[in-house]
Amino acid sequence: MPEAGNRPLLQQRPFRMLSLTRLLSRTAQNALNFALVLLIAEETGRALFSSLLVLALVVPSTVAGIVAGTAADTLPKRLLVVLGDGARAGICVAFVRGPGSVGSFYVVAVGLAIAAQFATAAEGAIMPAIVPRADLARANAISHAVGGGAQIIGFGVLTPVFLRIFGDADWLFLLSAGLFGLAAFYAVGIGRVLPVTRAEVGGGGPAGPWWKAGWNVMRLDRRVMHAALELTLISAALIVVGGLVPKYIEETLGLPIDVGVLVLLPAAFGVVLGLRVASFLAHRVSHTALSTVGFTSFVVLLALAAFVNTEAEFLGGFGMFGWLNDIDIGSFDGGGALAMVLFLPFGFAYAIVAVAGQTVLNDNVPLQLQGRVQATQAAMSGLACSVPVLLFGALSDVVGVAPVMSLLAATIGAIAVMNLREPVAERVEQVGIPRGSAR
Repeated sequence: MPEAGNRPLLQQRPFRMLSLTRLLSRTAQNALNFALVLLIAEETGRALFSSLLVLALVVPSTVAGIVAGTAADTLPKRLLVVLGDGARAGICVAFVRGPGSVGSFYVVAVGLAIAAQFATAAEGAIMPAIVPRADLARANAISHAVGGGAQIIGFGVLTPVFLRIFGDADWLFLLSAGLFGLAAFYAVGIGRVLPVTRAEVGGGGPAGPWWKAGWNVMRLDRRVMHAALELTLISAALIVVGGLVPKYIEETLGLPIDVGVLVLLPAAFGVVLGLRVASFLAHRVSHTALSTVGFTSFVVLLALAAFVNTEAEFLGGFGMFGWLNDIDIGSFDGGGALAMVLFLPFGFAYAIVAVAGQTVLNDNVPLQLQGRVQATQAAMSGLACSVPVLLFGALSDVVGVAPVMSLLAATIGAIAVMNLREPVAERVEQVGIPRGSAR
């Protein structure tokens, strides 16, 4: 483990190069994911098909993710990042040369998702090897902030500009190929990542066979398991919400999808703000407290976002909220404005849970098993959302997106309560207080 230094993280070349690699590759990935969603929505007009696309982007993590995590722990990490980014650049070029049919959209989505697994697993395994343990919470916050910035640029700038101005996805895919190539170049600049001991890696060591080593590590440490379950729940919830977003924008907000996504951008700013706060609190406030606040806020805000139009009409009757009645810019009205207000703390709540959980994993998982544990957690997210993303997508086509989003919020809240109860009970028992007498 590297020793803590006095220089800020972004002034340290390995971490700076890693951050630039992540920014470029994630910007391109986000732009392409959103473009594929728009193309599918334009061709089909059904939430179910949008959810299928989200599933095509996520499910590969359940298989390729485990292989990628093992590769990240055993093979040269920089090489995996370069190969993963290079493969994605090649897929972009192949798309431009291809037929551009609906079927090809799903094939490209799967290919991008598989290549991304190898790059992101290696990036995740590199960070604990180049960042001092005392700085991991801050490094996680910066990394999530980079992800938030990549979402803002990809979702809010690149995709709307290229699809509206040029009216052709080919230019966006060519730009993304260039971004992936530049990300691979910066990955080389990370420098040599020192190898770590392999005592727990292999077919018969304490961690078990390669394909379930990550699961075994989580199962043997309750703190790691609960953190992984929290990350799985929050990630799966966000994936399901992603499948509902196109229909939410069109049906609830009454806006074109490529314009309406700008209403959701405050969530990315909320993520950045939340990461700053979470990195400061991660080692100062109990993990259970952070997760409880984060999940409670996430659930409440998701439920409120489902009925923004009704809420805007109600609040507009009060003097201090009268400005909601004065907003009328084309199809953008008080409901859209209230959605923007709600999605800022929504992103903040997600960040609190994500940083708290990720910090627990980095602090308690052996360095040589970081890649596999993180890949296993990503696979858990893929499995957890695979059925719900289709179920909620199909249901929204039948009963509407607002009731489905409220049902999703209730489901997340119930599962979060069950997962958070056990750590609280364990902490009570550790101080010698019987469970029944805890207040």
